[in-house]
Amino acid sequence: MAIATSAAQSGYIITLMGLVLQNKQRKACILGLSWVLLTCFEALAQKATVGRIVGHIDGISQDGDHYFLLGWACQQGQSKSINVQLFATQKTNGVSKEGPVFAETANLFSEAGVGEACRDPQDGKHRFILALPYGNGPQSKPLLHGIRIVDGVPNDLIAGSGQELAARPLDAPYPTLPNLGGTYRGLTHPGVFMTAGELQDIAARINRKGSYSEQRFGLLAHRIKQDLNSGIDWDVTYSGPIPGVYEYTFSYEPQDQHDAETRAALTIRPGVKAPAGAAVVASRLALYAALVKARAMPPGGSPGSDEAAALAKRILLAWADRGFREANGHFRELASFTRDGHGRPDSGLGITLGRGIIYSVHAQDLLESLGALNADEVRRLNAFHLAIFELLRQSENVLYAGVGFPYSDCSRYTNLATNAMVGMLATARLLNDESKVNAVLFGGNHAIPVLAPWTHLFDHLIYGQSDGPAPGCVNNHEPDSQSSLDHHHDYQTLRASPGEIADRFRNAKAGQAIGYPMFTLERLFDAAEVMQIAGFDPYGYRGAHGQSIEMAIQYYACFAKGAGFYKTVTRENSGSCLNAAQYYGRLVNGVDRMLLIGVERFSGNKTITALEADAQKAASGGAFSTDAILFGKWRD
Repeated sequence: MAIATSAAQSGYIITLMGLVLQNKQRKACILGLSWVLLTCFEALAQKATVGRIVGHIDGISQDGDHYFLLGWACQQGQSKSINVQLFATQKTNGVSKEGPVFAETANLFSEAGVGEACRDPQDGKHRFILALPYGNGPQSKPLLHGIRIVDGVPNDLIAGSGQELAARPLDAPYPTLPNLGGTYRGLTHPGVFMTAGELQDIAARINRKGSYSEQRFGLLAHRIKQDLNSGIDWDVTYSGPIPGVYEYTFSYEPQDQHDAETRAALTIRPGVKAPAGAAVVASRLALYAALVKARAMPPGGSPGSDEAAALAKRILLAWADRGFREANGHFRELASFTRDGHGRPDSGLGITLGRGIIYSVHAQDLLESLGALNADEVRRLNAFHLAIFELLRQSENVLYAGVGFPYSDCSRYTNLATNAMVGMLATARLLNDESKVNAVLFGGNHAIPVLAPWTHLFDHLIYGQSDGPAPGCVNNHEPDSQSSLDHHHDYQTLRASPGEIADRFRNAKAGQAIGYPMFTLERLFDAAEVMQIAGFDPYGYRGAHGQSIEMAIQYYACFAKGAGFYKTVTRENSGSCLNAAQYYGRLVNGVDRMLLIGVERFSGNKTITALEADAQKAASGGAFSTDAILFGKWRD
């Protein structure tokens, strides 16, 4: 009700201003000759068709160490979203003056009251949530201008500019979405990404001579032996402000090309290797230990479970006790990370930390199930994961606000958001915090604001029937995908087919157009495993356009069948696949691992199961063949 009232009030104020202006123009006309009079009224009639800038700053919200500005803005009669520009006092050479700070697009979902004030019968998106520069709190009285998209009217101030703003919860309206089935089930370790029953089942399959699981476990055992003899100093951690160093040392393992970069940021003894993907390694070690304890028989000469568990524990506690810390020993807050050029919060931590924290969660969950952690060690690790939960939550809220990315309406729904979401979900599950789990899945908790919960993300991450990218998401420089590949530009078709992943626009390289969607799909599978174990039904869920995880893996299976795994898509081998031109010249990479879990979860889908044997062969090689989170989630 308050939103609709503010919309109507601001529209009324601006309409009155327009009447005064028009009256002055009419007086000038009457004083002129008749032909001038006619010309003036014709000009007025034309201007009357150009809608004015209207809007309202509804309030200001605090989230951690930073603030958001919430409201709506539009050009009346236009469905297209407008930009809003923040102005503030800035000092240059000691001289203070008002100037523009940044602009973002008011392109979030808006409810009926806003649409009525905007005179927009097409139900466009007109709301905004702006992450303010640090130091701009309730006392800042921000000035916000709406930027016209059709000439003929001024770029007016948005109502509420220059005034003290009321505090309000950080939230965003959403359209009504289908219900997710199930209710929360309490945690028993292990119970985040896999259960004790799954571990026992995998171990039994490993012990069947000649089985696929035996083959993959052999690869895992060999990798564990390498981990234990790697020469890496696993006591080395990082606590600085550079997100990329966390990515290469903690979150992501295949990063040899960044060794010099990480060594420069860390204090490492000569002759000792720098840590790489510490969380990934810890989860692999913990998984091996848990499988051996579940009576999986490792190949001769393989390490014991206690040795693997001890190193996993050492890695986790090193980061829990010394990583991500300020000089005073406290965990870092969002303000302490390298930020955008306007002094606003970092919106990229979702992928930097999210892709790693799920592995440290997996490792802790498995180690607790083995009794390898005492009460104090669990307390320290829980505090660490809770701090990362907050970093992910706050950074993802900033990403949703559009900070730091072009065509923000598209950037909200990529693997950046998906990594943050599953990172939050996994940590909330590890902490057995039902309120946090529900906040990540559904939003709506003002004490734990999550602007892009799973239900909202899911509805945008996978395209359904009669679906496609938002207009602001398409930024094509080339006429087709092949030209884009030649010129290193992003490209995507204006239409989408059911099952396509929204993260398809970054395809300037052969490995991106399908590789990035598969990264997003992998995180959707990861989240689905957590959700299913926690009592929900993600695999049976259908979005507002009928989309599902099954639909997504079935869509990309067409290219795996036509071109083959890690082969190039062409018109000749994949022309029958829907929207195939989107992927000509691109590699079918990452589909194999997703097909294996797809076969297990959708065993009645023959389009998927027909590729099982080839997918098993492809998934047995490469850097991710010993990945711990989805290990064993295949058929033998």
